[in-house]
Amino acid sequence: MFLERKPQFDWHPGMLLPGTTLQTPFLADLVTLADPTSPYSFLNYLKNAGRLYSFYIRESFFPLRQEYVDYCQWAAARLPNIRFGQTVSRVEYEEDEEIYLVHAEPADAPPVTYPTRRLVLGTGTPPYVPPACRELSPTPVHSSQYLDHRQELVQRRRITLVGSGQSAAEIYYDLLQRMDEHDYELIWLTRSPRFFRSNTPS
Repeated sequence: MFLERKPQFDWHPGMLLPGTTLQTPFLADLVTLADPTSPYSFLNYLKNAGRLYSFYIRESFFPLRQEYVDYCQWAAARLPNIRFGQTVSRVEYEEDEEIYLVHAEPADAPPVTYPTRRLVLGTGTPPYVPPACRELSPTPVHSSQYLDHRQELVQRRRITLVGSGQSAAEIYYDLLQRMDEHDYELIWLTRSPRFFRSNTPS
């Protein structure tokens, strides 16, 4: 059983920039390397969606990010053991029976308890804004929320981007293409001494 607080599967919605791809080829999908015959493979998703030939003709092993999100949502909708919209409120351990009791609060139903002998926690990492930036005004925007705030950002006179990872590079490139239209100054602060070539297309 998989319990998730969100109403559906979502993957970096604030960074689904048009044309951006995964950094791993489609064979490293949810199942193929473990079981190439699985019905949950990326290729089977493309076949079901009627996009197998268009993906093949594009001649790229690297799926678009939006394509990957669609694929994961497609696979999740076919798994009966996933429960979305469930907030886990507490977990107890019953020593007599040697089981965990996972108490959850569904979004549209009464509270429910799931007994289990094994428990895995996948809480994820929340977006982190350094303490020195939290009180600034206007409020800084984390890369995970970039698309939600892009229209607001391009109206500013100056935009400073802080970061050294792939997300920072993609945001910088996206903002660079909008400078002529919106006439802002764009600054990128990174600890990297120079640009490094990626091993895969991006």
